[in-house]
Amino acid sequence: MGLFLKYLLFGVPVPYKIYRVRTKTFNADPLARSMRLERHYRGEFSMAAVQANKDMEDHSHVEVSHDAIFVGIYDGFKGNTAATYIRSHVFQALLRRIMENNNNMTVAILREVIEEIESGFMEFARSSFEHQHREQIGLVSSGCLICFIWRGTLYLANVGDSRAVLGSEKDIGPFKRLRVKQMVRDHNCDNSDVQKELRALHPDDNLIYEFSEMYHPNVDYHANKDPSWTIKGLIETSRCIGYAYLKKVPFTQRRSFQIPMRERVVSAFTRPVLRSEPEVYSRVLKDNDSFIIFGSSGFWKLMSNDFAARIVNTSPRDNIAKRLAIIAIEKGADKKESKYSDIAELPKGDCASGNWDMVPDRSRPIYHDDITVIVVFFDKRPNGVRPEIKSYTCNDYADLPSEFIFFYNNMNV
Repeated sequence: MGLFLKYLLFGVPVPYKIYRVRTKTFNADPLARSMRLERHYRGEFSMAAVQANKDMEDHSHVEVSHDAIFVGIYDGFKGNTAATYIRSHVFQALLRRIMENNNNMTVAILREVIEEIESGFMEFARSSFEHQHREQIGLVSSGCLICFIWRGTLYLANVGDSRAVLGSEKDIGPFKRLRVKQMVRDHNCDNSDVQKELRALHPDDNLIYEFSEMYHPNVDYHANKDPSWTIKGLIETSRCIGYAYLKKVPFTQRRSFQIPMRERVVSAFTRPVLRSEPEVYSRVLKDNDSFIIFGSSGFWKLMSNDFAARIVNTSPRDNIAKRLAIIAIEKGADKKESKYSDIAELPKGDCASGNWDMVPDRSRPIYHDDITVIVVFFDKRPNGVRPEIKSYTCNDYADLPSEFIFFYNNMNV
C-alpha cells in the first residue's frame, strides 16, 4: 500500500525526508533568522522569521518560566510602530491583570488586555499626531496574536490575520492520525464570514469591501501584492490594533490630517470601519495535544493549516520553524516561477507594507510578505528540567529580562 494512501487511511506518518529542505540558502539569506530548539516547561519550541519590507514589521517573542509559556506575534501594517508598541506593553499588561485578579487567569482578562493595548496605542497615536505632527500615524496598525499557557490551561486571543493551529493525535495504535484545528478564526477579508460580518455592521455601505487587483501594461512591472479582498481598498483585515483613520473621527474628518490621495476612502462612513475586539479561546491541554504552529499572515498566505501541520508532524523537531519558513518562501517564489535561491539576494522592499503598487524593480515583497513562524511542542512526559526564566525573539532588538521575573517576585512577596 502506498505511503500516501496509508497516511489518508490510517494517519501513518509520511517519512520526514519528503519534506527535507536545503537550509544553505536560508542560512545565507541576510533577511532570514531562526532559533533552534529551546526548552519550555512542557516541551520545546523553535522560531524563524524572514523580512521582506523596508523595516521588519512582524514582531514576536516567547517568554518562558518554570510553569508557563507566553507566545506573541504582532503583524505590523504600514510600518512597525504599532507592532513595536504592542511588543513593549502587552505581556506586562497581561501579568499585571493576573496579579490584580489574585493570581488567577481568565478569558475575560484577554479581552481586557487587548482593550487596554488598543486604547493605549490610540492615545499614543493622538499625541504623536497633535504634538509631533506625525500625520501617517493614523494609518499604522498591527495584528495581535497572544497565547498564555499556565497551570495546564491554554488561553488564546487574536486580532487580525495571524493564526494558531493545534495538532493533536486522534485515535490510538495503527489508526492514530493527526487532527488539525485552527483555534481562533482570523479576520482576513478573504473569509466569507468576515465579509458577512462587515455587511451586517455596515448595511448602508455597498463599498465596505472590494476586490483589489493591480495591473500594468508593461510586463516588466511587478505587483507587490496578490489580488485579494480589502476593506475600503486599504487593508485586508477587519480587526486590528490602530489604524485610527478608519476608527476615530479626529483622524477621519480633521482637515489638518493630510492623508495621501491614494489612501482616501471614496465612500463616506459614519461609524468606525475597523474593530479591535479579539477572538478568544481557552482549553485545558490534553495528553494527545502534540504541537501548536503560530504564524503571521505572511506565513499563512503561503501555507494551508493542514499542510503546515503535516510537515511538523512528520519532521524532526530541530529547526522545524526554519523548515516551515523555507517551504513557505519556496511556495511564494514558485508562484512567480522562481526559486528561493533566485530571490535570496534580492533587496528588501523600499517602503512599508500596504503601499500597494506596480514596481519596475524586483524586490522581496513581490514574492512574500514578512514571515514569522513559531512552533511549540508538548511532551507527554516532560523531562523534568526546570527551564530558565527568559525572553526569546528572532527580531533585531536586544533581548530584555522577561517580565516573568517581576511577576514571580511579586507573587512571592
